[in-house]
Amino acid sequence: MSTIQDILDKINSTVNDMTVLEIKTLMGDLEMVNGEINFKPDQDIQGITSRIDLVDGDITTRITEEFYNKYPELVQWHQSREAKGNEIIEGNILTVSRMISELRKIL
Repeated sequence: MSTIQDILDKINSTVNDMTVLEIKTLMGDLEMVNGEINFKPDQDIQGITSRIDLVDGDITTRITEEFYNKYPELVQWHQSREAKGNEIIEGNILTVSRMISELRKIL
């Protein structure tokens, strides 16, 4: 069982990950291996990936041309998720901040 200090140390070591949100909308053939669903190997995956960095304010989006032309409704859906990205990151940071405060009180 983790101690409170172990939890705080883990949060501290991953704080950079909490300021970046990756949004992926991907299509391909899936398979289940050992209870996990993943893409089958050796195939072209089509889709969009976005990376939002709350600290720098950078948003990087990559999209395959085929996906863009073939699935405009999914492109729009991905864009709506991107628009909520900062809200999601801010909520995550707030939640972790509250958790840290409560754990420190217990210590």
